[in-house]
Amino acid sequence: MPEFRHSPVAAAAAMLAAGLGLALSAATPAQAQGDAASAKVQDVVVTTGARGEARAVAESLSPIDVIGAEALASVGKQNLREALEALAPSYTETAGFKGQIGLAVSTATLRGLGGTNVLVLVNGKRRHISAAIISGLGPAGTDLDLIPVSAIERVEILRDGAAAQYGSDAIAGVINVILKRNDSGGSAAVLGGRYMSTVGDQGLYGDTRDVFLNQGLKLGSNGGFASLSLSYVHQDATNVAGAVPYGSDPGSRSIYFPVNGAPDPRETRKSRFRQILGRPRQETLNLAYNAELPVSDKVTLYSFSTVSNRHANGWGTFRTANAQQNIESVYPDGFLPKFIVNDKDYQSTFGVKGTDVAGWDWDLSSSYAHDDANSRNEDTINPTLGPDSPHNFDLGHLIYNEWTSNLDVTRKFATGVFAKPLIVSAGTEYRRTVFKQTPGQYESYADGSWVYPAGSPWAGIKPNPGAAGFAGYSPDVSGTYARTNKSVWVDVSQALTAAWDVSGAIRYEKYSDVGSTTSGKLSTRYQLTETLALRGTVNNGFSAPTLQQKYFTNVLGAYSTNSITGALTQSFSRSVPAYDAAAKALGAQPLTPERSNNISLGAVWKPAADTTISADAYQIKIRDRILLSNTLQSVQVGKVLTAAGLSANQNVTFYLNGGDTTTRGLDIVVDHVTRLQEYGRIKWTLLANHIKTSVDSIVADPAQLAGTGATLIGRSVIGRLTDAYPKNTIAGSANWTLGDWESNVKVTHYSGVIGRNAVAANRDEYVKPAFIVDASVGYWVRSNLKLTVGANNLFNKRPEQLNDEAVKYYSFPVGRPNYSWFSPYGVDGGYYYARADITW
Repeated sequence: MPEFRHSPVAAAAAMLAAGLGLALSAATPAQAQGDAASAKVQDVVVTTGARGEARAVAESLSPIDVIGAEALASVGKQNLREALEALAPSYTETAGFKGQIGLAVSTATLRGLGGTNVLVLVNGKRRHISAAIISGLGPAGTDLDLIPVSAIERVEILRDGAAAQYGSDAIAGVINVILKRNDSGGSAAVLGGRYMSTVGDQGLYGDTRDVFLNQGLKLGSNGGFASLSLSYVHQDATNVAGAVPYGSDPGSRSIYFPVNGAPDPRETRKSRFRQILGRPRQETLNLAYNAELPVSDKVTLYSFSTVSNRHANGWGTFRTANAQQNIESVYPDGFLPKFIVNDKDYQSTFGVKGTDVAGWDWDLSSSYAHDDANSRNEDTINPTLGPDSPHNFDLGHLIYNEWTSNLDVTRKFATGVFAKPLIVSAGTEYRRTVFKQTPGQYESYADGSWVYPAGSPWAGIKPNPGAAGFAGYSPDVSGTYARTNKSVWVDVSQALTAAWDVSGAIRYEKYSDVGSTTSGKLSTRYQLTETLALRGTVNNGFSAPTLQQKYFTNVLGAYSTNSITGALTQSFSRSVPAYDAAAKALGAQPLTPERSNNISLGAVWKPAADTTISADAYQIKIRDRILLSNTLQSVQVGKVLTAAGLSANQNVTFYLNGGDTTTRGLDIVVDHVTRLQEYGRIKWTLLANHIKTSVDSIVADPAQLAGTGATLIGRSVIGRLTDAYPKNTIAGSANWTLGDWESNVKVTHYSGVIGRNAVAANRDEYVKPAFIVDASVGYWVRSNLKLTVGANNLFNKRPEQLNDEAVKYYSFPVGRPNYSWFSPYGVDGGYYYARADITW
């Protein structure tokens, strides 16, 4: 376990107690502030999407969501990723089962596009992506869980393509996390909760115990500050997996070998709840600071950093006692591998900014990021090493480093043509990224000589090499890979009249490995009447393949149920880069960047002082989308591999530029405040998102696959693009403040989704439309102390289960229940919590 396991709790408790005492001694009784209910989000001034000039949200040329610290705290979530999912209309969790490691290291999506199409900024500076790979889905994108919520002043979400303004990856939009700037005072919160129900007899309710702290300090005498933040999140595991099916149930299997031709009595005598599926057990410690120090009237030094240590463990597939990966004398009842990820992450930015150098404002900064994801596989065995095999294995490291340096300048020019000045911003960026895959310990991938002895049903058979469940990275799949990226950009904006604004941006980028591109963006906004404004943008974008997509390799040997025949077969599953010999033999081509064209048109209507309505329609066309291929396996595929001098005993997946897609959508946001005099006030919010992705073309199968029955892109891959996300999501919420009381109710309706099966339509997963209700009640004990109780998914709604045919071929030995992981509202049901917030 990590060293920080206990110390942060004591430290946090001491800091919280000190802050609580200080706050209560200074506090005086007061009515609840109710600021959240009366806040006019559309009047908030933002910098995202407006190079050179801050604008109010309602005056932005592109749609922007602003989510403040109070809103993040109000939803009872443990981390930024889940809080944004609950609050932003087009922000959703990645669909489908991501593996236990993927559940611990996960990112969400904007407008139905993946994490690698979303650019994350912190204080306007690029945030690094995670080193981790999510099983079956690929690179994780930026890990928002490692930015402490206690450090955040607000989050600005630009729902528009912005590659020309901020660089590649901003195809779907930009998330800009603005850190707190307080030079005194602070805040603290404690959160505890659990899920309403669990499956089986392991007692896994996902209990949570969290602490959030922030303290501001004054630096110097000229307005300098240092805002220090901490979050400690502890979450126990949950379980939604049913029992190992037995008898006539779909997917039935025995756990033990027969005894004298009859079922082993332990089949029914012992619990058959052996599999654990759900949220992993996690402990995460996040630290952050944000600091500025003016050194003169015109020059300011600044820096901000985050440091994180996360320990997460989930579980692999339960290996029965009679499995061909088990040695019965070692695990007489079978075993459940434990997958552990120790993630050490930091990013530090240092800069200096100033004003009026020949009339230009300027900002020079450099940022370095490091993410080290070390994986372990415990409570398992490498059966080729025999009964003396270790049970715990270090599998190796995935490491991602990123160094980014920027120089940005801005100036206003009085042209004499227009009443307002022309605003010109320009800059240059240099970025170097490095991806490393390092070997695990020898025993984790070793291919020993042990075979099953005489008397075993598997006598003479050699088991699969490597640690069962997840083998370590071997030296031949390890390596270090780097790239550099240089870019220059120019952004101009002009108010043509008092009612009409236009802006344009152009950016040139050159990658050391995948070539260069030029991106452009043109935006406009016209104030048609005092209450109605129209806005629109057109832009193109660029997203280079990540280093993980280009180079990550993983090899896993397993006996498994063949998804086509249902027979138990031995094979090696290989996830390989396009340049791998097996991938090339099956027609793989080098990866090229994705390219996009975005168009959006919207309106902002303010029919009354307390009412704002915005609607934005958009279309995103992406060419050469980078997709993970089908698992290529068949007798004929084996013959192709054999002809190339390679082993036929393998199935292969790799990344490819798989096709072109079009995503069309509509976002609607309505904010209204009802003032009820002595009965308080209610802030009403309606968020509606309609989105549909269609596949325009799919890459043709190469000649190498002709006659093999295998295709590069199949129904499951296409289904993830077109059917895995709700096409309609509508959320209505009411925040009512009355005296010292505050209540929140939110009702969200998700349209149905489908998880397409790779092999057969009768194994598809269907999740029906559903209403999900969240509710909370808060009470201001004092003007600076608030207690809240609440529930997310109040009525404990769970998604539909897999049908019998899907259960029969499910890769985990799970019978009933067996919920669909394509559910947009999760599989764990209702979560109930209590929270205390205090400021001083």
